[in-house]
Amino acid sequence: MATKEEILTSAEARRYLKIGRTKLWQLTREQRIPSYRLGDSPNASLRYKRSELLRWLEKNRLTAGEVKGNGNHD
Repeated sequence: MATKEEILTSAEARRYLKIGRTKLWQLTREQRIPSYRLGDSPNASLRYKRSELLRWLEKNRLTAGEVKGNGNHD
């Protein structure tokens, strides 16, 4: 049985990733996170797959050595 893929709006993706609008747009514009445009217009709504966002997060996981000395703490 196929599992149902959860599709997120931009607002839902921001909440899921716990980032702001500007950061989500930057990651989307730079094609660092997978996204889908609904329609042909550059202003068309964007959607994100929850599973792909989770894979992106896991792929970008930092090691302990990478975290030290970063200076960027939230």
